[in-house]
Amino acid sequence: MLMENLLNIWRAFFAKKSSRRLGLGLLLLVGVLLYVGGKRLWKELGGVDRTWERIQRTGVLRVGMDASYPPFEWLDKSGRFRGFDVELARALAERWGVEVQFINIHFDGLYDALKTAKCDLIISALPYDRTMTKDVLYSQSYFNAGQVLLVRVDGPNIRTPEDLDGQVVGVELGAEAHQLARLLQREKDLQILVRREPEDVLALLLQAKVAAIICDRVTACEYLQQHRELRLVEPPLTDAPYVIAVPLGSFVLLEQVNLALSEWRANGFLATLQRRCF
Repeated sequence: MLMENLLNIWRAFFAKKSSRRLGLGLLLLVGVLLYVGGKRLWKELGGVDRTWERIQRTGVLRVGMDASYPPFEWLDKSGRFRGFDVELARALAERWGVEVQFINIHFDGLYDALKTAKCDLIISALPYDRTMTKDVLYSQSYFNAGQVLLVRVDGPNIRTPEDLDGQVVGVELGAEAHQLARLLQREKDLQILVRREPEDVLALLLQAKVAAIICDRVTACEYLQQHRELRLVEPPLTDAPYVIAVPLGSFVLLEQVNLALSEWRANGFLATLQRRCF
């Protein structure tokens, strides 16, 4: 039935006899069938999601993270795990009716820990890395750490990048924001003020010497918490998704993670959690 539905969709979408559209359609169809068929073949060959099976059997979700990156994860004075990722992991464990165990691992060793089954998944402000897709499965994004615009509430009415025309923008020297501002400058009448230190860039905005600054979203959230006179411009200028990694073959675990993230994004839980932790 699934195969028939996919074929019908393909026939309808590519009804026009264009060789290029046909070629793209075939690639799309093959990709979908390989993914869906791969999951079915895995089950038919007796494959099971051993990670999900172990979590259900033991009643414990083991989460690998490098607890040295607030506000996502850190250890308080009592040695307890705190932060956005910590609360996210606890919410997953509660949803599945299991306990959560945090395993503090240096960031460089997280993937090895996952491969050697020292943890069940990684939640650690983990950027999506396409070079690792042969080694792990990634969830959908739960946080976009891309570059954003930060402005003053009482400043110029900047709602989109288009409103930067004729404005002055502050950036950190050599940072990704600096390169992005130079690209924007090719299309807009934009003046750039550069400073060597992030705090000096922030000072430009606080002192109203620039209309906006460009920085990553994590930094922006920190500034927003400290200075109520600032406002974030949505959407982000670039995408830098943070994701959850699970072992290869853990299709059930990945499906459950994505289901939770989708529901939490829709009902506002992720946004609430972000405001609370940041």
